[in-house]
Amino acid sequence: MSLDQTFARRSSGLVRAASTFDASLVNLYVATFPIMVSFLLGIVLPWYPGANLYLTLLIGFALALPILLSYAVASSVMRRSGGDYVFISRLIHPALGFAANFVFVLFQVVFLTSAGYYFCRWCLAPLARIVGVETGSTGLLDLANTLTEPDAVFVVSEVFVLGFGALFVLRTTRSVLKIFRYTLPLSALGLLAFAVALLIHSKSGLQANFDAYVAGARGADDAAAVAARSAADAGFSASPTFSWSATVLAITWPAFSLPYYLGSAYFAGEVRSGKRAQLLAGPLTAVVAVVGSLVLVALSLGRLGPDFLGATQAADYPVTMGIPGPPTYMEVVAGSSGNVVLGVLILIGFGSWLIPTVPMSLLIMTRCMLGWSMDRVAPDALSRVSTRTNSPYVAVLVVTAISAVVSWFWAYTTFFTVVVGAFAQVITLGLGCLAASLLPYRYPDQYETAPLRGRFARVPWLTWIGGLGAVAALLIVWNFARDPFSGVNVDASPEMFWFSLAMFPLGVVLYYVAVGVRRAQGHDLSLAFREIPPD
Repeated sequence: MSLDQTFARRSSGLVRAASTFDASLVNLYVATFPIMVSFLLGIVLPWYPGANLYLTLLIGFALALPILLSYAVASSVMRRSGGDYVFISRLIHPALGFAANFVFVLFQVVFLTSAGYYFCRWCLAPLARIVGVETGSTGLLDLANTLTEPDAVFVVSEVFVLGFGALFVLRTTRSVLKIFRYTLPLSALGLLAFAVALLIHSKSGLQANFDAYVAGARGADDAAAVAARSAADAGFSASPTFSWSATVLAITWPAFSLPYYLGSAYFAGEVRSGKRAQLLAGPLTAVVAVVGSLVLVALSLGRLGPDFLGATQAADYPVTMGIPGPPTYMEVVAGSSGNVVLGVLILIGFGSWLIPTVPMSLLIMTRCMLGWSMDRVAPDALSRVSTRTNSPYVAVLVVTAISAVVSWFWAYTTFFTVVVGAFAQVITLGLGCLAASLLPYRYPDQYETAPLRGRFARVPWLTWIGGLGAVAALLIVWNFARDPFSGVNVDASPEMFWFSLAMFPLGVVLYYVAVGVRRAQGHDLSLAFREIPPD
């Protein structure tokens, strides 16, 4: 059967709009390492006594690296929309390929819709508060409190989702990718201001400025001391004994971020650079992010002190401290800077890491849906690409509509955590690594064109790396399941644990429903999976 009979059409309709630099920026904002550090300092530091944050980061990176390498090489060989959907469906089984990628897309909505929630609480509210303290404006201080409430979170989330959805429909992919270039200077400036704020003051000076900031925000007087007493009452220990078990358990928090420097694998067909583009855009970007994370942690702990910073996170809010919730490490530094300009730059820079996560998620999800549709597993409409913008506009509209609904859950419930999304997705990444390990045997000619090839002990390097990646993903999933703070702990959160796992058999069922429907229409879906889909 010829290609035009096997697939819906000869070409996807997409264009190579992304450079290696664009792909690297997308990956950088997929995992947003300053946001990951916020969880390390806000959750691990106070609630995993004895955990060494540096070791936690390095172990997390060691687990993530073979996953990233597997995806970089596999997507270099199979440069198509959909990422692991393409190579799991071609290298293991189409039902598993669809199910795994369906789950990845399903939970990617959780990440997309979290952006508005965290942008409100971690950027807009602190911005209003720091300017309100500087100007003495009670209106801005009231606004800061309002911005943490569900209605405000929902409105901001909807603006994010609907605004970026409209941008994807109306503008070209190349135009959308420029967002990442626009936010990069803000992100860098924010990090620079963060470092300057910490380096120009002593620890006692930073704490004194923090006391003044909280008091000016109508919070507790002598806030550092109040936080220390409140945190101690909550069980926080300023100088816990080192614990290997806590250090390993805390891998939950870098592991919801570090394995995701592979977003460019999902739109690999639109990256116009050479075959090494994915290696540069993925694993190399992750190295930069790990170094950046280590620097942020070292600056925060070295200048503020783990006792002071940990106490600000573990103290009782809002009753004891008098402000709505624990400030992120970025807000602590912004308030402790004693300088409103530095504080505003820090918070704007921090927020700039959240904004691009929405277009990034839209880009990933819509390309996966396009891949399903090209294989006729999903309705043909999902692969419709605008001739004006070269964007799969129907898929964008579908994802936008779903995300607009899911935003409500972030605003009005405690149903989701960021790890809830990562738990099932890491299972998909493990399956993707397993598929990559088979690539040299199933497509030996294509493997010889890969940017990382050759053999060790007669076994292809990609087989070794893919096998390690699958084991690493399994270890991460196991850690999520046993961590009581993850939101998917098998005992503390059994509903979300089993719900996440149940999505995989649901995906298999949906695949075979599609097989039956297409058979009735005169199409044999199995034919498509004997070939790599059209570019």
